[in-house]
Amino acid sequence: MHLLSSHHNTRKEKAVDCDQNPTASLKEMFIDIIQFPRALDGQCPVRRPVFSKQHGMVKATWERTPNLPIAKQVGVFKHERLDAWLRFSSDTKVGLGDLKSTIGLGIKLFGVPGEKLLESEHDALTADFILQNHDVFFVPNATEMCKFTHAGVILRDYNEYLKDHPITDEILTEMEKEEPSALMATFGSCLPYAFGTNNYVKYKVVALEPAVTKPIPKNNPCYLRDELKQSLIEKSWRFGFYVQFQSGTGMPIDDATVRWDEQVSPPELFATLTLHQQDIDAPGQVAYGENLSYNPWHTLAEHAPADSIGAVRKVVYEEGARLRRNRNGIALTEPRSARQ
Repeated sequence: MHLLSSHHNTRKEKAVDCDQNPTASLKEMFIDIIQFPRALDGQCPVRRPVFSKQHGMVKATWERTPNLPIAKQVGVFKHERLDAWLRFSSDTKVGLGDLKSTIGLGIKLFGVPGEKLLESEHDALTADFILQNHDVFFVPNATEMCKFTHAGVILRDYNEYLKDHPITDEILTEMEKEEPSALMATFGSCLPYAFGTNNYVKYKVVALEPAVTKPIPKNNPCYLRDELKQSLIEKSWRFGFYVQFQSGTGMPIDDATVRWDEQVSPPELFATLTLHQQDIDAPGQVAYGENLSYNPWHTLAEHAPADSIGAVRKVVYEEGARLRRNRNGIALTEPRSARQ
């Protein structure tokens, strides 16, 4: 199980109060207790506090599904074609192996006009989606996310929390699956988002290519990166971007552990992502992925995060990006155009 490790903080720690202020408490734990001490210890470059093991940064093109109904051409789906950069990563440390790690997928679209939700970058021309290789989150809300993190980072005892939260324990076990390839994983947003003014949705991204049948090289700690590199040197790759609409009472907004039934509301293909044939180790490409910031609040109001965990991400992701970019000497703003 790839969970957070705790670090001693040389600054005075603030009180963690998950019931009264989960956002400030999670910021304290992720940024002040985990990320900042790593920077002080000489981590170079300073990395993200989570999903820090990058497998590859991939140039792609996003294309809206032909003949998508006008009523569904909302927000970014008003655009027929956009440039994109995808970041594949795992929620584990750089020195640890890929096997059974949680794989993250960040999608950044470029050339998206309109005011963005993140106040510090309201004039940005980008829009982000964040997914991982599972369809539900392991805690229901921000308060429980805070208590889970507190158990590991402060108390150093996840098992004490898991003992009283069997659903979280079950989902974390489900997440420890063996993926033969990052390109063949099924990615879900896990969390709900607005879709326009009256609807809520979850996102799903899955390959439109034949399944990879090669065995998992369990003795290679970086096999996900190596497989991604080799696959994209050989050819381009296509992903389907699906939208699943909330339908009925069995699809709650405020409990991220509840699976939205695809039989009740089948995901609909809204766009195709074409990952171009490329070398992910081309000069500057790895650093480009390390320097970019992905935040679900880098988006239009039509796609606003809808739950309490999404609200926490706004603060924690922005603070983490600010610290990382400051320490690494990187500009604190979104790029105006995609890297060519």
